[in-house]
Amino acid sequence: MKISDLFQISLYGIKTHKLRSVLTTLGIIIGVGTVISMMSIIEGINGYVYKEFGAVGSDVIYIQKYKWKVFVGSAEREWWKKFKEFPDFTEDDLKDIKELDFVENASISLDLFNLKEAKYKNKKLEDLDVIAVTPSYFEVSGYKIESGRKLNEDDEFFKRNVCIIGKYIEETLFEEEDPLGKEIKIGNKNFLIIGVLKKRGEIFGQSLDRIIILPFSKGKELKGKPVFDWQEVFISPVIQVKIKKNYELKEAMEELRKFLRKRRALFFTDEDNFSLNTQEMLLQIYRSITGGIFAAMIGIASLALLVGGIGIMNIMLVSVSERTKEIGIRMAVGAKRKDILYQFLLEAILLTSIGGFLGLFLGALIGKLVDILTPLPSRIPPWSIFIALLFSMVVGIFFGIYPASQAAKKDPIECLRFE
Repeated sequence: MKISDLFQISLYGIKTHKLRSVLTTLGIIIGVGTVISMMSIIEGINGYVYKEFGAVGSDVIYIQKYKWKVFVGSAEREWWKKFKEFPDFTEDDLKDIKELDFVENASISLDLFNLKEAKYKNKKLEDLDVIAVTPSYFEVSGYKIESGRKLNEDDEFFKRNVCIIGKYIEETLFEEEDPLGKEIKIGNKNFLIIGVLKKRGEIFGQSLDRIIILPFSKGKELKGKPVFDWQEVFISPVIQVKIKKNYELKEAMEELRKFLRKRRALFFTDEDNFSLNTQEMLLQIYRSITGGIFAAMIGIASLALLVGGIGIMNIMLVSVSERTKEIGIRMAVGAKRKDILYQFLLEAILLTSIGGFLGLFLGALIGKLVDILTPLPSRIPPWSIFIALLFSMVVGIFFGIYPASQAAKKDPIECLRFE
């Protein structure tokens, strides 16, 4: 029998039992829909996070007291305490680091956790990120100026009360006004706005444009005291080092480590009293988090497909039983056992494939709704469509082969006597 004839017979069998066919494919629809929706969300977040991490710079080394890490639980504060005793980095450190052969540029910055508010006329913004930096920070960090100018050496030398604001602050405090040349109040001091940063958007609902940048020398004057002593580690200066293009990052990190150990006169048995952090470490942390989510998603989807496959096998067995007379008639007019086998196997594959298509559509719809209604982005990777449909067909073959073989083994005489 031709494959086209088998296909038409199988399709006819599905059409004549529409409700049963829909119920049969529900497990596959849910399983594939879960995989596609979760995968589109994770892929969307991946694209956004890699883009943002890319802005950090793959050729930049961050010299800090502590190593970047993700903490869960009360052990966090105890872990930070040991870094509190490490010496702070200074502008003299920065000056000497800039002289190293592999360094293209370097800057130093200071987070001002005590300054979180900005006021303009009768408007006030809270929970802002205020940092103090040296002029070279813009060449190292990737921050771009949209209007106005960057900080310069005179701002740094004279400790001027000038600032550069993020796009969110411009849009919220000034609305239709041009902020350049205006003064905003940060803490108890007025600062002249000399520049506005390019918009960077949001990540996980958190705006990246709620930032104010001050001269480093002015920031040292405004630095507040931590509420808890272990918080001292967070308000210590950070040096950013951009390495030259012809140097490997690992090689530069090792050279930098040797330089800092020698500069701090560490004995060979002493541990480093500093840490070197890079963009790759952020990516590793991110991959470790999303890797767990991805594994859980695969587990849930596999369970849904397993349940769906078992459902298909059961309903196909019922279908074989109900259609015993049909099987007998087909055998009586010349159909071979392999034709019966192929007919029911193809019917199972068609059911799971249709379920796969519907699940694909459902998953894409859920991913799109999440993209529209929440801060989470979504994007369906093309290869996931192929994988989803392939797994749907494999489930059809695996769970359809037993009912199909049972149909093919039936005795045609007994089938014709079946009532």
